Amino acid sequence: MSSSFNIYDQKIDLSAIKDYCREHGRTAHYSKDEVFVQQGCVAKYLGVIESGYFKYTTLTSSGNEAVVGFAFEGEIVADYYNSFNGIPSEVTIIAGTDTAVSQIRTTEARNIFNESFEGNLSALNGTLFSEIYSRQLELYRKTPTERYLDLITLYPQILDIVSLRDIASYLLVTPVYLSRIRKNLAKKSGE
Repeated sequence: MSSSFNIYDQKIDLSAIKDYCREHGRTAHYSKDEVFVQQGCVAKYLGVIESGYFKYTTLTSSGNEAVVGFAFEGEIVADYYNSFNGIPSEVTIIAGTDTAVSQIRTTEARNIFNESFEGNLSALNGTLFSEIYSRQLELYRKTPTERYLDLITLYPQILDIVSLRDIASYLLVTPVYLSRIRKNLAKKSGE
């Protein structure tokens, strides 16, 4: 994707960790639907995505998978907070397509982050919190149509990369409702 999907990737200089992953990590290949991090387990790896993408999911109370985020080519894939603190992940991170990652162990990543941020990870945590909080507020501020338009305006390639089912889940609508949104928008643009 031409611009970073995750805003923190633009707000924080993550070049040291990305360079380290590429220079010292091992390239791992994940097939579509293969798990990078399993919900309920402490993450073992952090990586920079060389090709493909990952989706972040969680299980709903009814046992369905809900998409809560994405990481695309050039971005870091990780469950930062939980893995750095040795806490079991609250998300499963799954390859959305065949994906290549330059990955390192989480313990190595923690050391690189400590060096990069001079032992002060609160800047990273604060930026991550800010992004998550903003996304949460958007769920209340905007309609599903407005959120869909924002998504495809900021990341037009997402429609070529991610399934409509996963986009619908991310927007907290059903695939049928997303289809209706797209049909209504197509009608309006044709008028």
